[in-house]
Amino acid sequence: MASRATGTLDEARFREPDAPRSSLERAAWWLGLAGLIPFFGMAGLLLYAGRDFIAFPQLVLALSGYGATILAFLGGIRWGAAIATGHPTGGGVLALSVLPSLAGWLILFAPAPWSFIAFAAVFACQGAWDIAAARRGTLPPWFGRLRLVLTAGAVLAMLVAAARTF
Repeated sequence: MASRATGTLDEARFREPDAPRSSLERAAWWLGLAGLIPFFGMAGLLLYAGRDFIAFPQLVLALSGYGATILAFLGGIRWGAAIATGHPTGGGVLALSVLPSLAGWLILFAPAPWSFIAFAAVFACQGAWDIAAARRGTLPPWFGRLRLVLTAGAVLAMLVAAARTF
C-alpha cells in the first residue's frame, strides 16, 4: 500500500529476506529473465557471425528495436509507480519517466556501434535510478535486485553488440 504523504511504499507489506516470494515477485523474475533471451540471443548471434551474417542489418535493427521497446517499458513502470504511490514529486517523476522512451527512439537513428553504446548507457542510467528508488522505498526492495540483474544483462548484451559492430 502506498503512503500518500511520503510517496513511499508501506514497509509492513515487504517480506522479510528469508520469507517466501510472492507470486507477483516470482512472475516478475521469470518474465524479466525471459526478457533477456532476445538480448542474449541477438548479441550472441552478432558475436558468432558478426558482419558476415547474411541478415546483419536486420539483426542490428532487431536488437536496437528491442532495446528501444524495453526502455519504453521501463519508463512506463516508473510512470505507473509514481501514480500508484502518489509520490510528492510525481510530476517530476512522470517527466523523467518519459525520457527512456525518447532516448530509445532517438538511439534508433544512430549507427552501430554507437547506438549499442548509447543503449548500454541509457540502460545503466535507468537501472541506477530504479535501484535508488528501491533503496529509498518508492519501489519494492525486490524490484531493485531484479533491476540490478536485468540491467547487467541488457548492458552486457549491448556492449557485446557494440564490440562486434565496430
